[in-house]
Amino acid sequence: INDVSERHELAVYKRAVLSNYASHRWVGIQLGGSLARIRTDNYLEGTGARTDALEASMTSSRQKLDMTINLHHFGESTTGRVVAKSVGMQSSRSILKGIIRIDRQAKNSVAYLAEHAMLLGNQARAEAIPGLEIECNEVRATHSASVSQIDPEQIWYAMSRGIPRDEAVKMIVLGFFEPLISEVDLREIRWNMRYLLEKKWMGEAGRELEPESLIDVYVEPEDVGKTPEDIFGKHYKYIKRKA
Repeated sequence: INDVSERHELAVYKRAVLSNYASHRWVGIQLGGSLARIRTDNYLEGTGARTDALEASMTSSRQKLDMTINLHHFGESTTGRVVAKSVGMQSSRSILKGIIRIDRQAKNSVAYLAEHAMLLGNQARAEAIPGLEIECNEVRATHSASVSQIDPEQIWYAMSRGIPRDEAVKMIVLGFFEPLISEVDLREIRWNMRYLLEKKWMGEAGRELEPESLIDVYVEPEDVGKTPEDIFGKHYKYIKRKA
């Protein structure tokens, strides 16, 4: 959790090395710091190793975020999955980067890297830059990326149901993170993420927010806490198989 004051600069490096059939998950939320640089390297060295990374971030004012998450596949039948989502407000800047590297020995490996950013207003900026380096046949790998303004049609639809504009925007923004948050298997972490995002959204008024006040606001899905069986979902932009 990065919730430091916006007066500070922050640099974080995270590294995971996974041996045979090891399983590992990162869950992160990036909210603080005038400048935050976060890099994560995942080395899947053993057969059947798996790693998942779920990262949520929200920037405001003149904050700058530089986040990189890499997957390095060396072992056979390894699985790597990264989902990073960011919301940018005011004059903030964010860069979401990452690369999937699959070594020539890593047959039957599967990898997915998703980076998606939502912007509020014309001053916020974001970039999503995923990459692929694949040296092996018989693998499946893909990435997806998007940067877009909040959808005005979604705002209009919510307002047509009697929801005030400010509340509609808030619902859409916080709902943007829900598919990611709902994958977290620990209930305490899920609710803490929602609380911190809501508090960040509220700004100064968020100091008075009580975590218990959110219990009646969110309805968790039946499959909460579960990782999707199909790590690609609808994304199949890149598939490389044995010729």
